[in-house]
Amino acid sequence: MVKKIKNEIASFLAMTMKKKKLLFIMNSLHCGGAENSLVSLLQLIDYSTYEVDLLLFKKEGFFLKNVPQEVIVLPPINEFQLLEGSFVKLFFKALLQFRFDIILTRLKFKSLKSEKNPAVREQKYWKYLSICLPKLEGEYDVAIGFLEKTPNYYCVEKVTATKKIGFIRTDYVAMKMDATIDKPFFQKLDYILTNSDNATQTMQEVFPEFQDKIKTLENFFAPQTLFALAEEEIEIPKTDLLLVSIGRLTEVKGFDLAIDACKIIKEKVPNVIWLVLGEGSLRNTLQQQIDKNNLRDNFLLLGEKDNPYPYLKAADIYIHTSHFEGKSRAIEEAKIFNKAIVTTNFPSVKNQITDNITGLIVDFKPTEIATAILNLVENDTVKNQLTNNLALKKIGIEDEIEKIYKLII
Repeated sequence: MVKKIKNEIASFLAMTMKKKKLLFIMNSLHCGGAENSLVSLLQLIDYSTYEVDLLLFKKEGFFLKNVPQEVIVLPPINEFQLLEGSFVKLFFKALLQFRFDIILTRLKFKSLKSEKNPAVREQKYWKYLSICLPKLEGEYDVAIGFLEKTPNYYCVEKVTATKKIGFIRTDYVAMKMDATIDKPFFQKLDYILTNSDNATQTMQEVFPEFQDKIKTLENFFAPQTLFALAEEEIEIPKTDLLLVSIGRLTEVKGFDLAIDACKIIKEKVPNVIWLVLGEGSLRNTLQQQIDKNNLRDNFLLLGEKDNPYPYLKAADIYIHTSHFEGKSRAIEEAKIFNKAIVTTNFPSVKNQITDNITGLIVDFKPTEIATAILNLVENDTVKNQLTNNLALKKIGIEDEIEKIYKLII
C-alpha cells in the first residue's frame, strides 16, 4: 500500500513538473550523417522531462518516418517553399502574395553564383534570406541549430530561446568557410558543438575568443534501428568481392582515387564490384573516368539511397577515400556492422580508426588503397582480426546523452 502511494506521488510530481521545451532546427531529414544523428538523438531523449519541437525547412526525407511520435514536427516555413523551383514559377507565386521581398531574395541568390565555394555561398545568402523570413512563434528553453550555416543562423536570428546551441559538423578550415560571417552568430550562441576532438581543436584555433564555448559531442547512434533497416531486401550483384563506399560525389570524397584503385584491383579480381551510394556535382566527371577505365560493370554509382544499410551489411569491405571529414558517420556505421574498413589518412581519421587494429589507414594513392584491399582479400587472418576487434568495441551513447543533458540544463 505504501509503495503504491509512493508511486502515485511520483507520477503526480512528474506530471506537474514543467518540462523543458526544446527546439531542433534542420534543413530536412534526407539521408545523411547529420540527419541520422538527429533522429537517433530524438529516439533517445527522455520525454518525461523534455517537450520537443522539430523545425524542418523542408518537411521531407527518409528519416522523417523515424521521428518519435512524442516530437512535434512544426509546419514548414512558407517562405522556403516559395523560394523553390524555377524563377518564373516563383515570380508569379510571390507576386500573387505581394511578396516582393521573396523575388528580391531569389535575385540576390542568383547574383551569388560567381562565388565558387558552395559553403561560402550559403553563408553569404543568409543576409538576403533572413529579410523575408518571419520570427518563429513561441518561446523555448533551448534552441539547437543541428547543422552549420542556415540552421545555426536561423536559430540565432529567428528563434526566441533562453539558451541557443549551434553545430559545426565539418572541418571548418578544409571547407574554407568565411569566419568573418560566422563570428557574430557564434557570439550569440551559448555553445558551439562539433562531432570530433579534431574538429573542436580546429574551431578553437579559428575562433580563439570562443574557446570555452566550443565543445565536442559525438554523433548519436541507435544501432538496433540500423540493424532493422539493414534487413530490407535488395538486389546485390553476384561477385567474388563486394566493396561499398558512402558519400557525396564531390572532390572532397576522393572517388577519383577509388576508381583508379578499382582498376588495379580488377587485374587480380576480375569481377570485383564497387558500389558507391551518394549523389553530387561530380557524377558526370566520375562516370567518364569509369568509362575510360572500362569499369562500367565494376564501379557503380548507385546514387543517393534512402536506406544504405542493406548495402553496408552485404559489403565484404567498406572503403572511405575522403580527403577530410569532421567525423565520418559512414565509418562509424561500418564499425557498428563490424566491417573490415580501409580508409585514407584524412586529418581526423585517427579519432575513428586505429591503424591495423580497427581498420587500415592508407595514403591518398590508388596503389595504396588497392594494396590494402587486396591484402584483406588474400589474408583472412588480418581481415578477421579487424572485424573481431570491432566486435569487442561497443559504441556507447550514454556519455553523449549525459553531455547534452548537461548543456541544456
